[in-house]
Amino acid sequence: MRSLVDALERVTSSAGYLAAIIVVPLALATAYDVFARYVLNEPTIWAFELGYSMTGAHFLLGAAITLKRGAHVRIDLIYARLPKRARAAIDLTFYLLLYLPFLLLLCDALSDYALKAIESGERTGQSAWNPPIWPLRTIIAAGFILLTLQVLAEIIKCAAIVTGRPLDIPAPTASGTREI
Repeated sequence: MRSLVDALERVTSSAGYLAAIIVVPLALATAYDVFARYVLNEPTIWAFELGYSMTGAHFLLGAAITLKRGAHVRIDLIYARLPKRARAAIDLTFYLLLYLPFLLLLCDALSDYALKAIESGERTGQSAWNPPIWPLRTIIAAGFILLTLQVLAEIIKCAAIVTGRPLDIPAPTASGTREI
């Protein structure tokens, strides 16, 4: 099971690093648009759509690595005081009963949504640039698929802790950092 978790988390980490790199062209495009708008007095027709597409990609591709690192926001007045095994049991319950079913339905719907955009050649319709919408919809679907894969890895890790056979992978603490 450890090798499966490692493989899933390698995919998650790779996508997370890609999400981090997306910030660079986003910042450059935004800086150029500001320069073109206020210095050259010629605003771009593409910066708005490129900006929201890249920002969306950044957040969605980064969601899985955020879960892996235990960095999602959590209000945990009681949870933080529980023993590791009890926290794992609570997490496992929520992953199995709430997150996984919801994510599987969402991945299916978003994948269909992206495929329909590819087949139809649909465009954004938000600006004069009007690029095809399928890249953004594909990234949205991919982001949720990656999150689903990380939830599967978390399920395996939580189940191992609950059964008393932890995989020796540092688990997130209540503060969002990993225990070592």
